[in-house]
Amino acid sequence: MKRRHFLTAAGLSFARCAAVPLLARQPKRGRTQKNELKKLVVIFQRGGNDAINTLAPVGDREQQQRYRAMRPDLSIPNEHLLSLNPSPFFGFHPSLAPLSDIINAGKASFVHAVGYPSMNTSHFVAQSFLETAEPGNRRGSGWLNRFFAADPAARPFRALMVAANVSQTMTGPYTVPVSNNFGLLNMPLHGRLAANERDAYEHALRTLAVEGHDHRVPALKRTTESLLAMFDRFEDRNADSYQPANEAEYPETDLGYRLKHAAQMLKDEPSELNIEAVMVNHEGYDHHAAQVVPGQVTQGNHANLLADLSRGIQALYQDLGPDALDNVVVLVISEFGRTLHQNGSHGTDHGHASVAMVFGGANHGVALNGGADWPGLEGNHLPWRTDYRDIYSEILRGHLNAGDHEIRQAIPNHTPTPLGILG
Repeated sequence: MKRRHFLTAAGLSFARCAAVPLLARQPKRGRTQKNELKKLVVIFQRGGNDAINTLAPVGDREQQQRYRAMRPDLSIPNEHLLSLNPSPFFGFHPSLAPLSDIINAGKASFVHAVGYPSMNTSHFVAQSFLETAEPGNRRGSGWLNRFFAADPAARPFRALMVAANVSQTMTGPYTVPVSNNFGLLNMPLHGRLAANERDAYEHALRTLAVEGHDHRVPALKRTTESLLAMFDRFEDRNADSYQPANEAEYPETDLGYRLKHAAQMLKDEPSELNIEAVMVNHEGYDHHAAQVVPGQVTQGNHANLLADLSRGIQALYQDLGPDALDNVVVLVISEFGRTLHQNGSHGTDHGHASVAMVFGGANHGVALNGGADWPGLEGNHLPWRTDYRDIYSEILRGHLNAGDHEIRQAIPNHTPTPLGILG
């Protein structure tokens, strides 16, 4: 193949791929010592999780009565709610039972009434505000991406997204690889090349990446070496052949698959990847109808999703091993909560404040905004008490050891308030 034709074919193959400054093929690195790198898993509950049924405010008699009056067909009876360590004010949804040991061990914190000024009830707008960490900014880069980009000398591939498409949290100046199965990432072939030409094609590309004689295509060279290095780095991470450790059993759902692959990528065996953050999505929380089964409030779509979430997080920690609860934080967030009053379809509509969950790390095991700090069940929307950006800041500083500069880059135009969750 002539060089001009080769460059054309390669350019067409890689035109849509982002560049990461890496070298071409490197030898496999053995695992030489125990890796205690602090890590983060972000789970975004898409659709608006019902905070009031996730953590029901039943510790105050008046609030409990209002809860039941507002939701005659949706409220969960006391005998079915879980009474767990962080707070006697909240009753926990029974679907959170798989996480009881983690919660009672003081390795989980819950922040009820999470929001921001002038909350928006559009899914797309509210999700953008949470993902950019800038209420009012729908088109900016993601807060976690900016955190990784804050150190220009930092190594690449500190973060990944297990999905078909990248979420806004991970978009921005720092390139974050995205895939449903990183082990299957491979050389894209132009349509004019037969499959049996793959080896020759890859060899030619690697030669181009190393020699780089043609200064007319520097972007192609950078993209080529980036992609080749990524393929090499992830080639032993095929999700289809992964066997979880410690008898961990993930739910056979989309979330279960994503969390299982997240655990595979977070592990530093069979080779060290040193991944610090993985994001996954958990869709389906927009329960305008059929949130519960009529007459069986502990069953239904919402209960199924919370059970899926709980089983997935429990399996993740079991799979990652005994040190994972100290070294891995799982953050669960949603764009908003649901209305306080049920609607006519055994569901709820878009609300305001939601609930965030933080598992693992140097966790203080608290439940915030209960008791005297509870905003109260008035009207049809739960008022917010804690700005979600304070949770991000707490995780960045208390778990990922971020400094002031990194936090300002990740969460601009905001002065964080310490929450006492981590650290």
